[in-house]
Amino acid sequence: YAMFARVNGQKVLQASFKIYVQKQVASIVKDTENDDKMVENLIDFKRFCDKLTTEVFVDEVPAAPPTDSVPEASTSAVPLGSAPSPKKVPNQEFGYALIDAFQQGFRARRNKPAEMIAKYLDKAMRKGQKGKDDSTFAAELNRVLALYRFTDDKDVFRTFYHRALAKRLLLEKSASDDFEKSVLKKLKE
Repeated sequence: YAMFARVNGQKVLQASFKIYVQKQVASIVKDTENDDKMVENLIDFKRFCDKLTTEVFVDEVPAAPPTDSVPEASTSAVPLGSAPSPKKVPNQEFGYALIDAFQQGFRARRNKPAEMIAKYLDKAMRKGQKGKDDSTFAAELNRVLALYRFTDDKDVFRTFYHRALAKRLLLEKSASDDFEKSVLKKLKE
């Protein structure tokens, strides 16, 4: 990334990154033999890509010097540790490319990703935390709901999710009413 940035080649790298992510997502979605692991595989791949966009595809922005210090006379020797370290800021273009690639990858198999996300959420809400603390379980639900935003078939997801929710509530199989409310609130948002 740093080498491409030196020669203004970030657009080329970004386009290649987008194509790679799109192909990987499409291959995960099209893998009919592993439909039951689709959501887990997508979550793992999304986590990997998020790490790339926040840690690798970053630009260094010079940090501003402290404004409360009094300027001193210029000397040829710079004291060690006096220069502020540059701040690393993720390149937003790679974040946008990631979102587009996931959306296009989900289109490889129209309704299936939405259905599998709803089923995965249902399974998670039935099992509950199972040894996880609240924050870990909430983070897992957030990762699943992050995938929801990439699907174009939100109606399919809602149909499957509402059926499963009604069944969980009627049969009292839900692990936590608070998490059910939290998921519904996030879906509304």
